[in-house]
Amino acid sequence: MTPSSSTVKRPGISDGLRVDRAIRLVWNAAPRWTVASFCLLAIQSVVPLGTLYLFKLIVDSLTGPAGTNAAAEIPILILLALALALLGNLCGALLGHVSTIQAHLVADNMQRVVQTKSIDMDLAYYENPQYFDKLHRAQREAPTRPIRIVDGLTQVARNSLTLLGALAMLLLFHWGVVAALLAASIPVVYFRLQHAERLYELDRQKTLSDRTGRYLNQLITTSDHAKEVRVFDFGPMIIERFAAIREKIRTALQTISASAYRRQFATESAAALAGFGSLAFIAESTLNGSTSLGELVMYFGAFQVAIGALRPTLGGLAELYQNNLFLSSLFEFLDVRRSVPDPENPTPIPTPWRLGIKIEGIGFRYPGTDQVVLDGVDMAIGPGEIVALVGRNGSGKTSLTKLLCRLYDPDDGRITVEGVDLRDCSIAELRNQISVIYQDYGRYHLTARENICIGSPNMDPHDPAVEDAAKWAGIHDEIVRLPDGYDTVLSRTLANGAELSIGQWQKLALARAYVRKSQLIVLDEPTSSLDAAAEFAFFEKFRMMADGRSALIISHRFSTVRLVDRVFVLDGGKIIESGTHGELLDLNGLYAHLYNRQASYYDGSLRPKRADEPQELRRAAAAPQSTTVTS
Repeated sequence: MTPSSSTVKRPGISDGLRVDRAIRLVWNAAPRWTVASFCLLAIQSVVPLGTLYLFKLIVDSLTGPAGTNAAAEIPILILLALALALLGNLCGALLGHVSTIQAHLVADNMQRVVQTKSIDMDLAYYENPQYFDKLHRAQREAPTRPIRIVDGLTQVARNSLTLLGALAMLLLFHWGVVAALLAASIPVVYFRLQHAERLYELDRQKTLSDRTGRYLNQLITTSDHAKEVRVFDFGPMIIERFAAIREKIRTALQTISASAYRRQFATESAAALAGFGSLAFIAESTLNGSTSLGELVMYFGAFQVAIGALRPTLGGLAELYQNNLFLSSLFEFLDVRRSVPDPENPTPIPTPWRLGIKIEGIGFRYPGTDQVVLDGVDMAIGPGEIVALVGRNGSGKTSLTKLLCRLYDPDDGRITVEGVDLRDCSIAELRNQISVIYQDYGRYHLTARENICIGSPNMDPHDPAVEDAAKWAGIHDEIVRLPDGYDTVLSRTLANGAELSIGQWQKLALARAYVRKSQLIVLDEPTSSLDAAAEFAFFEKFRMMADGRSALIISHRFSTVRLVDRVFVLDGGKIIESGTHGELLDLNGLYAHLYNRQASYYDGSLRPKRADEPQELRRAAAAPQSTTVTS
């Protein structure tokens, strides 16, 4: 299933109360606390009914015929009523404690579930807006909705038990009272469920607006863009755009709310009329002598308990339905399937590599697009071989590295490592044998040591290999000079943190790639942020430090490319040239053209045009020069 093809059925009233999955989520996170919560709620549900019955006995004892042992019975009944009241208070206090712990356990576990699912998803989903809508809704609902579902279910169960007991008492008086109360509640439930559906529909419609608003807020409240926000003074424009988004959402919510309160007033007024009519019926029966004073107290109390339990029961059902609708956004995210699946029985990859990687007839389009990115690409990287991939921007170089790491699968052809098709390999095992540094390498707000060793997450952070990797990348001396050395947090937004330059960040990324004891190192523009001296020093020792590992280097700097074993030229998604640096210069094709053009900038034979430059000077600058580029 591709990111763009996934669909989800919109929940409706007929299937809105399927809460078994939510209960499992809560149970898995906090089983003992969930049992404790149910037990306490069950006790709380019977306390009001027991208290009512004791009050009836007390009134009957007081108004009973002479000769009864009221003086002895009443103190005992009062003590029992007090004991029930204290039990109810104790259960309420304990329930607050249990619910707090349970809620935190469930929230933390659900965050972990969403995080685990997020890192398991293919890269394709992170380039798809529909996926981010699902992720946004899941992140918002995961911490609270499951526990609210279970809390709502237990509250409905508790109030329902209390309600059923009270209705059973009223049924002893007359079935018409029960029928009137239930009939008056039907419109209330129906309109509250409708309101929940409208809120859910609006929530899905405003997901993109919510995400846009969050992004705009981050633009002006974080350090990432603080310099440009101030230099270009576009902060007020962002604030206005954010306010417009919030106003649009607020207007839609107000429309739904206005409709809801009118319906709520009408339906609850009808229910109130039915309730007071029932009270009048009970009072009239007592005046006629059909009901004792004790029974009157019990029925009046039962009626009040029924009304008190009916409202939260109906409200709980509506809220339960609403929570379940919103929780479907979480399940929608959790049910997304990977488009790059792991094989059920993966084929192991032999190490060390003796055959290397072969790319055979690869064709590729990004999911949801028709543009051909790679078309019939053939190339190979032998064991210990260092090759370069060059070409114009947008020719497909980085896309090819994504296929090598199986972030995507090709549409045509295949890639093999040691003769094994990547589709037959364990994704984790494959990626464990490849180190990659992309152009947009990560700048993590972790310590310098952690920034390096996350390249091999299972290694000891204090392994000497961490500092060896830093020395290899030329960043060791800079790290040592930081306030806490390798234990310095690399962010000024955190206490005692420090910030690196762009070039230093790139060296740190190179160290991260090196520390992973992989069979292949993939470097995408590895020295684009380094100065000329640092770049020369890096590549001067690269082959020695590669220690027999294969390497694929993508670079626009031909001073780098000259040092590799073989060069592949990618243009328009196809390999159009391959060979050594000297062979490609002799071929006088695209590679030679790009190389000579770049060399001309360095020796001064080619220079940018100025708008105010006289025409004759432009012609002179463009005239053939005698400078020769050596290979």
